[in-house]
Amino acid sequence: MERRKKDREEILQLLFELEPLPSMAIREGDVVAVLSSDSVYEPHLWVTLTTMAESADKTRNYRLYILDGGIKNKLAIEHIFKKYQNFKVEFIDMTAQFNGVFESRSVSRAAYYRLAIFLLFENFNRVLYIDADSYILSDIAELFDVDMYGKQIAGVRDSINYEIPWREKKIKYPRYSGKAVDYFTDYLQLTPERLGKYFSSGVLVFNMDQMDLNRKKKDLKRLLLRDYYCHDQDILNLLFDEDQIHILGREWNYFNSGPILREEDFFLEEEKENYLGSKLKPKIVSYVLKPWLKENLDKPYVREYWTKLEKSPYYQEVQKRMRKNTKLRRFLRLSLKEKILFLTSKEAFQKYRSILNKRKDKES
Repeated sequence: MERRKKDREEILQLLFELEPLPSMAIREGDVVAVLSSDSVYEPHLWVTLTTMAESADKTRNYRLYILDGGIKNKLAIEHIFKKYQNFKVEFIDMTAQFNGVFESRSVSRAAYYRLAIFLLFENFNRVLYIDADSYILSDIAELFDVDMYGKQIAGVRDSINYEIPWREKKIKYPRYSGKAVDYFTDYLQLTPERLGKYFSSGVLVFNMDQMDLNRKKKDLKRLLLRDYYCHDQDILNLLFDEDQIHILGREWNYFNSGPILREEDFFLEEEKENYLGSKLKPKIVSYVLKPWLKENLDKPYVREYWTKLEKSPYYQEVQKRMRKNTKLRRFLRLSLKEKILFLTSKEAFQKYRSILNKRKDKES
C-alpha cells in the first residue's frame, strides 16, 4: 500500500507543476469555457462544440480551452468556428497528466482533466466546465453569468442518486462493496445534508475568485491518493462543503436517461416532475445513455446527436465503432471473474425475466 501511494505521489507531481494560464486576454463579458477530451471522445466533443456555437449569442465573445488528452484532428475542431468570429479555441496538452488514476466502466483518465482547473485557471475569476459528450440547446453565456450568491462552485444535483434502481444497486470495486446509496455515507462519509447537495461533474461553474486555492490544491493532492467509484466527481464533491455549493436547475444538466424511467423509479417527486411532468425545457443534455452504443439508438436526444454527427468527419468512424462495440462483445472482453459477477447480478436476472416475459406474451 505504501509503495502504491509513493508511486501515485510521484505520478501526480507533474500535475502540481502545471503553470497557471495567463488571463490578460480575457476581457469583461467574455465567456470562459473548458472542455476535455481524448481521441476516443473526440467525435462527441465535435457535436458538443457544434451545438454550443449554434446556440451562442452572436454579440458575446467565447474563449474555449480544450484539455487535450490526444485529440488527433484538431483542424476539424477548429473548423467548427471558422464562421464564428466571436469564438477562440486553445488546446492544452494533458497527455502526461493523471497517469495511474483509477479508471473503470466508460470513464478514462481524461475525465480527471477537469481537476486541473484549480491549477491552470487560478488567474481567472470564473470558469465554466462542460463534458465533451453533451448536447447544447441554449446559450452557455446564460449559465456563465448565473448569480452564485458568493458560492464557490455551481452544479446540478446528480439525478442518478435520486433514482431508486441506482440507489439499491449493488456496486463492487476494489475499495467498496455494497449498496450504491450506502457508498456515499460509508465510504465518502457524506452527511445526509451534504449528500442532498451531491452534484454531477458534467456541467460546473467555478467561482475561482471566491476560493482559497492553496487549500483546494492541498486537499486535491490528498484526495487523489485514493480511488473512488465515481472517479473525479467524488473528488470534486469532497472538495466543497455544502455551504460552498450553489445548486443549478435540472435544465442545465438534463440526463437523457431520466425520461425513460418509470414513475416508481424516482426517489424525489421534484425529479419525477423534471423528467416525466414536462416541468422544464433542457438547456444542456448530458448523455448518460451513450448515443454511440447500439442499444441506445432509440433513447432520448440520440437522434439529434446522430443528425449533427452526420455532418462531421467522424461519422463513418463512430458507425464502425458502434457495429463492433455490442453488448455481447463487451461481455466477451470481460475477465472470467467479471463474467461470473455479471451473470449472477440482479441486473442479469432482471434481463432474463424480461426476455421470458416477452416470450410468454408472444406465445399467448
